[in-house]
Amino acid sequence: MHCTLVEPTKIPALFHPCVTEDPSSPSAISGSGCLCRRTFYDPEFGLPVVGEHFKHRGEGGTDQWSYTTYAPLELRPDDVFSRFHTGRGLFWARTDKGVLSFLPQRNALGYEIGYNGGGPHALAAYLTQVVTTDGQHTTAGAQYEDAHPAILAWTQSKAADRGTNELSLSDLKAMMQS
Repeated sequence: MHCTLVEPTKIPALFHPCVTEDPSSPSAISGSGCLCRRTFYDPEFGLPVVGEHFKHRGEGGTDQWSYTTYAPLELRPDDVFSRFHTGRGLFWARTDKGVLSFLPQRNALGYEIGYNGGGPHALAAYLTQVVTTDGQHTTAGAQYEDAHPAILAWTQSKAADRGTNELSLSDLKAMMQS
């Protein structure tokens, strides 16, 4: 959150350097690795992205990154939703121009798949809204009760939770017609 309070060019100064750049960095873990952060930004929306790096030189040598950012509340005004992508708990929208973006989402209405709960309902309601407006209305926050039963059945299914899924706007429309 603090990345939103400074100019984008000053964000990197908020974090200590990686131990690979500065062995005496405060991010160093007793000479055996580091726990540092890097900053990036999403070039499409300008949203800040914080990458957290954990590196340990011990046996097995862990070296992993995780990333945290915000999801937009809607696609850009001139964008039209074209495709829905999901894989490993991430949800994406591809526009008719080919731009890939995080699926618009409100903080309190998180998306999930593969079980009977609020997350699949929120996702189904959002996808229903997008389909009924032919990809035009992409603002997050559709009401649960607006979820089409066929799309809800898919978001709650174990099949939706397996591997990577990609559904076009026409695929989603076909779900609603069956």
